[in-house]
Amino acid sequence: MAESRFDQAAATWDENPGRVALAKGIVSAILAQAPVREEMTAVDFGCGTGLVSLGLAEHVRQVIGIDSSAGMLNVLGEKLRRADIHNVETLLLDLERSPAPNLQADLIVSAMTLHHLADVPAVLGKLAAMLAPGGYIALADLVTEDGSFHGDMTGVQHLGFDPAWVADILRGLGFEEICSSIAHVIDRGEKRYPVFLVSGRKTR
Repeated sequence: MAESRFDQAAATWDENPGRVALAKGIVSAILAQAPVREEMTAVDFGCGTGLVSLGLAEHVRQVIGIDSSAGMLNVLGEKLRRADIHNVETLLLDLERSPAPNLQADLIVSAMTLHHLADVPAVLGKLAAMLAPGGYIALADLVTEDGSFHGDMTGVQHLGFDPAWVADILRGLGFEEICSSIAHVIDRGEKRYPVFLVSGRKTR
């Protein structure tokens, strides 16, 4: 159901200025918190229409955008064609139901995807398997909220997270140099929703 919802929303996804601002904020936070280098291969897990992928693409050698929504990836593919961008490719994959692809990325990022996953630790384990030793992961999502963020709860598995919980999972997977910050704040008048960024380096 969630994939169908995102397929239907894909065509107008980027028309929401709040989403564009959020992606820019997350990209800026990633660049400030992780040592992003031009020789890196990066994976954007839950890439959607590529707002974060395209923001990273000018800073790394290659970006692989992974998503379970074909509609979202179709929109991203069209953006790549129109802009003649060649260092971003897409992969249609539901990582909750499928094994990790055989990748050795230098950087894995994910923005606002974790709260849609039923088993976050399991998926983070798969992401860790896709990361080369010494590589970095950077995960952005909502700080625990009161349930008011989503109007439509289809596919929503968690009302945000305590960033310390995400950091503890990464430590258990062999990550060190764990950093946590607030990457962006989504302002909806009386309600403000902080978005965290937790990052770390894979050591085993």
